[in-house]
Amino acid sequence: MNPDRAPGLGVPTPSQLIAAANGQIESSEGWSVRPLSPDLLEYVDGRAACLVNIGSPTRQAVRPIYASESISELFPHLREHLRLALPYLKGSYVVV
Repeated sequence: MNPDRAPGLGVPTPSQLIAAANGQIESSEGWSVRPLSPDLLEYVDGRAACLVNIGSPTRQAVRPIYASESISELFPHLREHLRLALPYLKGSYVVV
């Protein structure tokens, strides 16, 4: 069993993510998510970074984060990392 993973869940434990006062979320694995504007996030993994668009609120009052637009060989875990960061972002979001 990996001590950095929640038992039986296969996902990092919440203690691995740190939310800063400026809204940035940092992982002990070396990636981070930072809001740049109401419609834009910056995702950094190692030495590479990309911008991720955020859509307008849906009828369910959640804002879609368009991870599929930014997924590439440079960012194979983008969708997973954004989903882990969701609880730390201010507002209601869904990763699409």
